[in-house]
Amino acid sequence: EAPISTTKAWCRSSANVTRLRQVLTDDRHQAFVVEIGASEMRQRGIKPDRYDLFAQLLVDAGVGTLSRLAPMMIWDVTFWNHGLWVDDEMTARAKQIEDILFGESPPIDITCEPEGSPKAVSWLNRLCDIQTMWCHLHYANDVFVTSDRNFSKATKLPCLLAMGAGRICKPEEL
Repeated sequence: EAPISTTKAWCRSSANVTRLRQVLTDDRHQAFVVEIGASEMRQRGIKPDRYDLFAQLLVDAGVGTLSRLAPMMIWDVTFWNHGLWVDDEMTARAKQIEDILFGESPPIDITCEPEGSPKAVSWLNRLCDIQTMWCHLHYANDVFVTSDRNFSKATKLPCLLAMGAGRICKPEEL
């Protein structure tokens, strides 16, 4: 089967979670979790210096044995010692993904926002979306699984596919 990337969809409670966990932990698939934590994880105390809590969350979610993909290192966002040093090409690809996913949204100046503010939370979630797609492309996976509808919008999906995203689907479409 094709390598599968997944966003935080695996840790939510919904009718699709059981099916998604079955697919992700099935030995016939090669599935990955990106080593990055969005605002929901920050609310649980999972911050860049607490990879142990992230690893425990994966175990609690039933996906602790999945292989992990290291994102680009971003100070105070990614887990320490679980990210890649980047070059200009990697940064340019992330910017291209950002433009596709959020080009129509107003920019967020994170330097003026206190941690946990609505704008800071929105910025962090955007960054995590960019990083998960970046990892999917960087590691050349075939299927990107997400419950986030932003990835499948008619104005965005064709652009992501043109970048080499392969198949982008919701958990119930597996």
